[in-house]
Amino acid sequence: MFCSVKSGSIWGVEPYIVNIESDIQSGLPNFSMVGMLSSEVRESRERVRSSLKNCGYPLPLGRITVNLSPADKRKEGSGFDLPIAIALLCSMGILDVELFNNKYSEEIYKYQLGSDSYGNPIYDVELFNNTLIVGELGLDGVIKSVRGILPICELAIFQGINNIIMPYDNRNEGFVCGDIQVLPFKSLREIIRFYSDSSFAKSFTDKIKHMEDEFNSNASEELKDSIGDFAEIRGQNTVKRAISIAVAGRHNLLMVGSPGVGKSMLASRITSIMPKMTKEESLEVTGIYSICGMLDGKNIIVNRPFRSPHHTITIAGLVGGGSYPRAGQITLAHRGVLFLDELPEFKENVIDSLRQPLEDKKVIINRINCSFSFPADCLVIGAMNPCKCGYYPDRNRCNCSENEVKKYLSKLSGPFLDRMDISVEVPRVCLEDENNGNNKYDNITSADMVVWVNNAMEMQRKRQGGLYNSELEGKSLREYCYLDSDSEKFMHSAYRKLGMSMRGYNKAIKIARTIADIGKRERITVEDLSEAIAYRMDVRGL
Repeated sequence: MFCSVKSGSIWGVEPYIVNIESDIQSGLPNFSMVGMLSSEVRESRERVRSSLKNCGYPLPLGRITVNLSPADKRKEGSGFDLPIAIALLCSMGILDVELFNNKYSEEIYKYQLGSDSYGNPIYDVELFNNTLIVGELGLDGVIKSVRGILPICELAIFQGINNIIMPYDNRNEGFVCGDIQVLPFKSLREIIRFYSDSSFAKSFTDKIKHMEDEFNSNASEELKDSIGDFAEIRGQNTVKRAISIAVAGRHNLLMVGSPGVGKSMLASRITSIMPKMTKEESLEVTGIYSICGMLDGKNIIVNRPFRSPHHTITIAGLVGGGSYPRAGQITLAHRGVLFLDELPEFKENVIDSLRQPLEDKKVIINRINCSFSFPADCLVIGAMNPCKCGYYPDRNRCNCSENEVKKYLSKLSGPFLDRMDISVEVPRVCLEDENNGNNKYDNITSADMVVWVNNAMEMQRKRQGGLYNSELEGKSLREYCYLDSDSEKFMHSAYRKLGMSMRGYNKAIKIARTIADIGKRERITVEDLSEAIAYRMDVRGL
């Protein structure tokens, strides 16, 4: 008997529907699975066989064929165990979802066409027509959690599917989506009872409804982790100003300074002044972490991600890759911050692999027969020492020769540095000046910086909708970053004297636009441009 059910899987970070077809015919005993399957999917044959036997439903002696379509797309993961088992139970005549969907009405029997060679009924309906099934099976029939449930649920809603059967441990990811009937089960026996006993089905759905209501009431109370306040960092007010500009306009930032001056502490607090994520952004980030198996028991991620990979990371670890491409750290930092500490210690090819994602805000990985796209819209923050020992140009403490300094700084290529919008020095704090309050931006706190960021965000939203200043290109750049004659003359002079590239020239204007937005000015002034150019420090010319 033939049966077809729907399941879901992940292609890179994009979900897609998989149709699982099962067919049991008379013939020599054989169990074959087809559809471009990975090794773990092929192994599901043994898991399903043992699960069904231990639940009291051994597979019949006959020719069993299971097909996973589309056949031209590779299937990976263990989430196909449960849909394969349910498809086989339907083919064996043990399960009939139409009986459930029709509220156990006797009218279902009018759809019966006859019986197969095993005496099982044949219906003129598609079983599990409006249900999607995902889950891994243990040998005893227990349903185990799988990755990527949240994006699969969102796809099911988009496809008009009303029900999803999933592991009990993944229930909160289903509840997050809202517009779909979540049916979380602990075991295969529980599913069989659900579709065979109407009283149990009713009590089960009532219980799940109560659990979902309780989840939604608790989810509204969003608890944020303690990130820290910029007020805890003494001094560095010029750097705090640069950080505010970077966050307000989504400009990548590079901090240069000696060891212990506070670069890492400054970077770790950046997410505290970033705008709160919208629900759509939270679901997007949570979906990525769900696919990577990194939710760590969280229902939904409300804080912007902060990723700080070690400098020994590979290209695949940073931007994604592998024989079957996986998301890298830049994708895990999507909508948040990617912090690269000790930047020159990274391998040169690893750093240069960021050049394309910094411009396009996504990572494209091509293989022979396919292409993967990973989102990478994050704020990149770099930190580095001015030399190997970290104290150049203080000759009282630095013993590096000029050639050693140049060699150390040359690890960062010109094209990469040109893509870091803001480069700022993090000086050693002078306690006397701090105690006397001799600073233009004295006592800057996270609250002060949030005001600056919100000012700029409001200006950008009114002027250019959802675009950040760093994303302005071509016509929009000329329209929203208009320069009067004095400002244009100033920039032409700076272009010639500083040997700027056209990318650097445009980035300076975008930064000036953000500085003007912080001050709630409609027009860019020469002072804004002058401050912007000051943030375009030539790191290799230290």
